Amino acid sequence: MSTIRVGLTLMLSIATFLLLVLASQGTAAEDFHTWCKKTTHSAKCIDVISADPRSNLKTSPSGFCTILNDKAKAIAAGTSSKISSLLRTTTDPLLKRALGACSDLYDGVNSRLDQDFSMLNHENYSNLAIALTGAFDDATECEDALNDPKPLEPSLTPEIQNVADIVEITLAVLNLNECHKTDACIG
Repeated sequence: MSTIRVGLTLMLSIATFLLLVLASQGTAAEDFHTWCKKTTHSAKCIDVISADPRSNLKTSPSGFCTILNDKAKAIAAGTSSKISSLLRTTTDPLLKRALGACSDLYDGVNSRLDQDFSMLNHENYSNLAIALTGAFDDATECEDALNDPKPLEPSLTPEIQNVADIVEITLAVLNLNECHKTDACIG
């Protein structure tokens, strides 16, 4: 009789545990969708987080930021390689100057995206926000350099814009976590 009770108690415990796990996964998915819908590029935010296989990071703003930042880093690294390759092969002096500026700017983008989002709190908010804002500014400045006075290398524009968009999303999630709005927090 006691064996049956122990077995029944064990089965109920396992069933309860599984229900809790399944319920928390549903909440996590709703959470990142809810957070993403508050950003400027909500579809891109949802796509990036949904595509990431690390389900353990899809349960909190720090995880969302980690996924988004990792995607931005991967794209930025590829963009840097493409800029370097184009810089080696171009003969147009105007394009060479613009690519040289972009190469320097993307060194900044890559170093600024080297952030740890595992612990989001009031103490590290400003450092993370400053780094992300700098990465966004560097990416858009590169795009400006490649398009002024005329479009010089349009093949880079989608990659640069993608990095800027994802960094902007990451910054919005960071701001939402800190002060419940997508704009920068004051104070």
